[in-house]
Amino acid sequence: MSEINELEKATKACYDMYCQAVEACLYDDVKLNMLCIPYEMREAIRRSWEEDDLSLYGRFDFAYVHGVPKLLEFNADTPTSLIEAALVQWQWKEELFPQADQFNSIHEALIQSWKDIHEVYQCDSYYFASITDCQEDNVTLDYILDTAMKAGLNVAEMDIRDIELENGSLYCGCEPINCMFKLYPWENMFEECVEACQTEMCWIEPLWKALMSNKAMLPILYEMFPNSPYILPAYREEKKLRSYCKKPIFSREGANVELVQNGVILEKSDGEYGREGYVYQELVDIRPYQGKYPVLGSWVIGGEPCGLGIRETSSRITDNMSHFVPHIIL
Repeated sequence: MSEINELEKATKACYDMYCQAVEACLYDDVKLNMLCIPYEMREAIRRSWEEDDLSLYGRFDFAYVHGVPKLLEFNADTPTSLIEAALVQWQWKEELFPQADQFNSIHEALIQSWKDIHEVYQCDSYYFASITDCQEDNVTLDYILDTAMKAGLNVAEMDIRDIELENGSLYCGCEPINCMFKLYPWENMFEECVEACQTEMCWIEPLWKALMSNKAMLPILYEMFPNSPYILPAYREEKKLRSYCKKPIFSREGANVELVQNGVILEKSDGEYGREGYVYQELVDIRPYQGKYPVLGSWVIGGEPCGLGIRETSSRITDNMSHFVPHIIL
């Protein structure tokens, strides 16, 4: 339980630091340039933050080093492994260790968060969109939609490619869209259709999450909070660290990551990311267990820590083929 308490404390602290970092970046064009935020989107992002647009969820990834969670990154916009963390591992615990506890109120928190969102937004319908031929995203979207239904919301599912933009508003067929949950990265949307992102409507995740989900925020966090026990040294320049993890500003599933120790490449992964640049984060020596390297995924729902999901792989780079490992509290 002491480990869970420390993880919950770290999660809350990191979320608070990210919120302060967003505040520091919003009106700083130098920092927004570092974050590759298009100029055309900056005013809409500021408005989203100032109007307190509500967030549903996010997942921090931590390495556990000598009893201290070290932040690797924040999956603030389109995190997955949600069903495994919320439902599957709880069923595993109930069947195998019914007397044990688990750090997991994700499912209940999602339902409550949707109720809180509806209390504020009061939309007649809530649209849920992803690329529906992507199986992982499609299943995750279906689960999140189900939690919204359990919260009493009227919902509709669609392929994000079917959205229509007309006279500054978005439509699904003939129906206007006032609120949309999208399992699709903000940076992709900015690149593909800035006009759609500028529409006056409720987005979940909100526009300000485009700053939090950006890995170029890691050097900004270190600059602002160099003494935090949870924040690793991170820079935009390679030369400042001898041992580092090189990761793209925008990427998914551990792609285009390079691990370097004392100038020697330990591991690297291929992929299609990196054209916007990279960040260099101090390399963490994650302890292997039976040849597997675990990463702790700490979930935030409605801004509050509420659950843990562990992924592990024989590679030092966590990717979409990692095994999900359920947990109990002893």
